[in-house]
Amino acid sequence: MSKSTRDEKFPVSSLSFLSLDSIRIVTETLSVGVMLVDADGVLYHVNQAAQFLHQGGGVPKAGFPLADVSPHDWVEVKKVLTTGVPQICSLLRMPMATVLVSRMPVMRLGATVGVMTMMQDINNFNAALHEFPEFQNLAREFETAVEQFEGVFLSLNSRGIIRHVNSAYEKLILLGRQGLVGRHIEDVQRSPRHLVSLFNEAKASRAVATMPVALPTGKTLQGCATPSFDENGELFRVMLRLKSAVSPAAETSRPAASVAPKPSVPSAELQRVCHASGFTVHSSAMNHVVQQALKVSKTSSCVLITGESGVGKTMLASLIHNNSGRSSRPFVVINCGAIPEQLLESELFGYEKGAFTGANAHGKMGLIETADKGTLFLDEIGELQYSLQSNLLEVFEKKSFIRVGGTKRTSVDIRILAATNKNLAEEVEKGNFRRDLFYRLNVIPIAIPPLRERPEDIQAMIEQLISQYNSQNGASKKMSSELLRWLLRYPFRGNMRELVNIMEWLLVMSENDVLGLHDLPSRLQQEYHLTEQARVEPASLPDITQPVSSAAAFSVPDIKMGVSLKDAVAAFEKSYLEKAMKKYGSIQAVSDALDVHFSTLWRKLVKYDLVQNHAAQEKKYVP
Repeated sequence: MSKSTRDEKFPVSSLSFLSLDSIRIVTETLSVGVMLVDADGVLYHVNQAAQFLHQGGGVPKAGFPLADVSPHDWVEVKKVLTTGVPQICSLLRMPMATVLVSRMPVMRLGATVGVMTMMQDINNFNAALHEFPEFQNLAREFETAVEQFEGVFLSLNSRGIIRHVNSAYEKLILLGRQGLVGRHIEDVQRSPRHLVSLFNEAKASRAVATMPVALPTGKTLQGCATPSFDENGELFRVMLRLKSAVSPAAETSRPAASVAPKPSVPSAELQRVCHASGFTVHSSAMNHVVQQALKVSKTSSCVLITGESGVGKTMLASLIHNNSGRSSRPFVVINCGAIPEQLLESELFGYEKGAFTGANAHGKMGLIETADKGTLFLDEIGELQYSLQSNLLEVFEKKSFIRVGGTKRTSVDIRILAATNKNLAEEVEKGNFRRDLFYRLNVIPIAIPPLRERPEDIQAMIEQLISQYNSQNGASKKMSSELLRWLLRYPFRGNMRELVNIMEWLLVMSENDVLGLHDLPSRLQQEYHLTEQARVEPASLPDITQPVSSAAAFSVPDIKMGVSLKDAVAAFEKSYLEKAMKKYGSIQAVSDALDVHFSTLWRKLVKYDLVQNHAAQEKKYVP
């Protein structure tokens, strides 16, 4: 491709100095997924392996903003763009596989001009490790040695990325090591801040550093950071330890309740537990939900979590896992609505070599098997196709399954959690869900109330998000009383997910330190006529907060002979989605506005050829 052709086809990008032809030649030969995102958050290149891993959800394409396809991935990429600190080997659940993700900054002239994301299927990674038994033995020996340390221990690499932790550190911050390893020590919110100071001092001085470290409980421990160097004198590891500095007499004089906590968690402790799993809990309704979750976490019972989209069902499942006896084991999330139907069976149960055309020559371990000894979380269980429900029931009853194309049973030791925004009892009566599977799942139901029913949590989340932004960016943003009052009356149809998105827009896009109504996203400005002359409060809009008749809400076309109800519904759905895409501009925005899951919306847009139409109208350049 000539330079003149390329300049006509592509917008100016911070990665334009890289040859696309060279990138394609290199990345398309790799089995790992590779995505290049420029400084503006626009995808510069996506190889075929990365597109395959995204199938069943939003598929990334060069020339489009990453935020439109994967908002959560964009949040992480933006951290790397902002800080220049790489993210190494973090776990990510994708539609086609659970992958190990590393995000590396692309540097030019001392500035971060982009981010390269690499995704490795964890099944392939585990298969490689199984070929090196000596490595596995060495890793087990190291983990055993780490557990022998008195007090808290964690090991960081030279950049501050956590590589190993012991169970004492996990218990201190109430987060399993799967949620810790691969993260930067500064990103672990519940970790004592003095640990960061200890690490920085040992790294700068290249010598052992010590200082007192105050814990969230009020107790103070003695901290010690020991740097290690390779044969070239380069720092490659820093070991942090926290040991008790309190006299034995003082320890023994403590009441027995501190050794064996009461079953009912105190309010302060409950807050600490919730924060470790991403929850902000101030309402009595959510306090009751979390108390139920903590109680059931100590058992092996199946839990069915219900609630609207975006209320935090995955976070509650994570909280149950993190406070269970399996917290150090895998927490595998399977989105039953995101994996294509034709691939779901092989992804869940795995397959033997030669099971079908195009199968991996060595076979493949299924997602259920990767959860062995840990927790399997079946998100959107109501979307699971009927033909596979009996197979899943067999896993419940026999704790084993047969791979696709296999004959031998594979045993697994898993704890099962499930979540849905559907009424499964109604789905059973309609014949869409097996009755026996429903009763297996519905052992302990926990319902999460929508965010609009707990304004105390809305205000607490707003304050927390503002505090985090100010701390991370050295800012001093605050919210006007007028905007806060407006948000507390807003219905949040997308619940927590919508609140976080609105707050991120407000904090990032606002010009002044005081956030006002004029800083809200344009779609809300237009929907609620937020001008100085006319300001509509959310509670006064009937189409949001109260049901309306179909005649009032929609213009119903005349009945035509020869047009079936199915065709009429399809025509209306296509027209409605087409108007929504024109109004909101991006698939993610339509997903939030219409309260429909991203993957479900994507399938409908593809069905009605609206993805191609939307892409043609986008003022973006596609290679």
